[in-house]
Amino acid sequence: MEEPYVDRSSLPVLHPSRLNGAKWFKHHTEVSTAVRKVIQGCFKGAWYSWRKVPGFYKRTWFSLFQKKFNWEAAINYQVEREFNKLAAYRLKGMISYVKNGGEKPDWILLEHWTIMQGHWATAKVKAISEKARRSRLSDRNGLGPHSHRAGSRSFVKVQDTLEANNEDYSFIAVMKKTHQKPDGTYVDQRAQLVAEIYEKHVQERLGQRESAGEENVTAETLDKNEKNEIYIKAAGPSKQGHVFGLGALSEILPSVGASSSASQTFEEVETITHRVQEMETDLKKSLEENQQIQKRLEAMEKLVESLASQNA
Repeated sequence: MEEPYVDRSSLPVLHPSRLNGAKWFKHHTEVSTAVRKVIQGCFKGAWYSWRKVPGFYKRTWFSLFQKKFNWEAAINYQVEREFNKLAAYRLKGMISYVKNGGEKPDWILLEHWTIMQGHWATAKVKAISEKARRSRLSDRNGLGPHSHRAGSRSFVKVQDTLEANNEDYSFIAVMKKTHQKPDGTYVDQRAQLVAEIYEKHVQERLGQRESAGEENVTAETLDKNEKNEIYIKAAGPSKQGHVFGLGALSEILPSVGASSSASQTFEEVETITHRVQEMETDLKKSLEENQQIQKRLEAMEKLVESLASQNA
């Protein structure tokens, strides 16, 4: 049986260009809120992860979402793909929130909530949760746990706001906006380190342009793509391919000519940091060994003095 025809022409428009008032995923709270309400309005199982949601219900969620927005048929596949990505992200956050809160929300049936609580109480899940917690709070080679000041805003939204205000919306600007306090200090040691490396590379780039005969070269003369290229080089992608300080912006990275050498800078920093820690450990060990040797020498000296006094 075919679904009845629904006139969607008056609904808000979705388009990745976001021109003429069009909205897009993660850029507009209205879209993200709609995804959340679709999930909460049709939550029919003990789905503690996106992987547990049956394909039928994922398709049902998308069908419900189609009744809230309008888009061109040519981008339907792209819209569905972005919907699934955002739905998986929102579901993860929603489940994490209710799990940590410990109280059943209205949108989860009691029978499903009981199953979910039983799953979270297993030793295996507890161990995974504890490992993830330690990872979030890890020292990260002496740089401390990661934190930012973006709050509930996505980094994509932060960039959009900067652009709308006619401010610099390059990657370094987004990172500073989300990691700097009002007094200019950083909330995260790695953010500070990346900013310092970025400034070093900027000066190198300006020096190269001056050597090429350009005049009045300043950091302000660099365009957004140049700044982004330098930032990627300074931050370096992680093993998972993410770039520090960009959040979901990592998913839409432009091709700015960043080669494998782009990741070398931060890898070198991490290597040096690790080597410094090794040296500190070796030095501490050497000091302890020296103290033990000194104690043995003092004991031997006392023994010699004792023997000498007995023979006198």
